[in-house]
Amino acid sequence: MENLKFRIIYEYEFHRGTSAAETARRINDVYGGGVAKENKVRFWFQRFRSGNFDLQNKPRGRPETKVDNAELKAIVEADPSQTTSEIAAGCGVSDKTVLIHLKQIGKVKKLERWVSHELSAANRQTRDCCVTLLNRHNNEGILNRIIICDKK
Repeated sequence: MENLKFRIIYEYEFHRGTSAAETARRINDVYGGGVAKENKVRFWFQRFRSGNFDLQNKPRGRPETKVDNAELKAIVEADPSQTTSEIAAGCGVSDKTVLIHLKQIGKVKKLERWVSHELSAANRQTRDCCVTLLNRHNNEGILNRIIICDKK
C-alpha cells in the first residue's frame, strides 16, 4: 500500500481522536505487523496538531542551477581574467556552482586566467617545436655551436 493511503488513514484516525499507539496497532492488525510504526504515526499526528494537513512529500534534493554552460563559456571567453566570485555574482549562483560548470566546459585557472584544459592545434604545434629544440640541445650540446673569432 502506498504511503499516501496510510497518511489518509492517519488523518482519519487523528480526527476521530484515536491515539497514535492505537492507530498504529489497528493498522498493523488489518495490514500485517510492522506496516505502521508507532513513531511514524506520532510524527504525523504532531504535524496534524500543528495545523499542517498536507499529506504529500516536500520536494527534496538540490535545486536546479540557473547556469547555462554556453552562456558561462561566452562570459569566460569575453574576460578570462575574472575571478570565480565575480562570475558567480554575475550569474547569481554560488562560487562552487560556477566551479562545477567551469569544469564541465573544460576550463581551468592558469596564471590568473581561465583557459581551456585541452591544448589547441597552435599550442600542440608550439609544444612539438619546443620539444624538438630541447632534444637538439641535449643531443648536440651548446659548445659545438659556439664559434670563436679573433681579429688577428
